[in-house]
Amino acid sequence: MLVLAVLLSACTAHGTPHTTTRPPTPSGPTTTSATATGVRTVLSAIGLNVRAQPAKSAAIVQTAAQGTVLTVTGQTDQNGGWFQVKGTTISGWISSDPSLSAPGKYLPYSSTQLQVSLLYPETWTVAEVPPTNVVLHVPPGHDTVVVSTAPAVDQLGRGRNGYQRTNTEQVLVCGVTSTLATYSQVGAAASTTQPGGVVNERYLVQVHLALDPQHALGIAANLSDLAQLDAYKSVVDSATFPFPQCQP
Repeated sequence: MLVLAVLLSACTAHGTPHTTTRPPTPSGPTTTSATATGVRTVLSAIGLNVRAQPAKSAAIVQTAAQGTVLTVTGQTDQNGGWFQVKGTTISGWISSDPSLSAPGKYLPYSSTQLQVSLLYPETWTVAEVPPTNVVLHVPPGHDTVVVSTAPAVDQLGRGRNGYQRTNTEQVLVCGVTSTLATYSQVGAAASTTQPGGVVNERYLVQVHLALDPQHALGIAANLSDLAQLDAYKSVVDSATFPFPQCQP
C-alpha cells in the first residue's frame, strides 16, 4: 500500500492528467423577463431574418421587412444576444443588434425631393421646410432631428460655433460609411432658433453621407440631453436612398 501511494504521488507530480467535473451547459436560452416585453421595429433596409433558434446558424423562418413591428416575448444573451418575437404571421428569434431593430413603434417617412426614406418614432412629428430640409420634432421639449441635402458634404456644415466635438464613431448607413460626430456646447451660450423651429440645444449630433459626386445627405440632432441619442441613431440606421450603394 505504501508503494502504491508513492507511485500515485509521483505520477501527479509529473503532470499526469486527471479528470475534473464541469457543471452542465444549459441547453436552452437564458431569458430576462424584465426586458422581454414591448415591441421592436425592423430598421434594416434589406429586412431582418427571423430564425428558428437564437443563433446565426439556425434556420431562417422568414424575413421581416423594414418597418415591420414585432412583439417581444423573450430574450437571451447567448450567441451575441437575441430577442424572441412574434408578428401577425411569424414567430422566432431576431438579433439584438441595435442597428437592425429599435424598441417601440416607428413610422415611415419618404421625400422624393430629398431622395430619402426613413423611419421615426411614432411620438415624433414631421414638418417639411422647403426646399431642402425636413424637421422631426421630438416631444416634450425642443429637441429636433433635421434631414437636409446639399450638392456636397462640405456644404452641409460641420459642427457649430460655440460647440466642441466630444465623440465620434463610425457608422454604415445603407452601404455608405460615415462618421457620427457629437458636439457639446461650450459654456452657457444663448439658445437661438433656426428655420422650422429648430433650437440650438446643448448637444449637436451629425452624420453626413456622400451619395454621389452631386448629392450629399445630412441627418443632424439638436438635443438638450443625450436621452434621445439611441432613437436618433435608429433613425440614421433606417435611412435609405435611391442610389446604387443602397440597393439590396
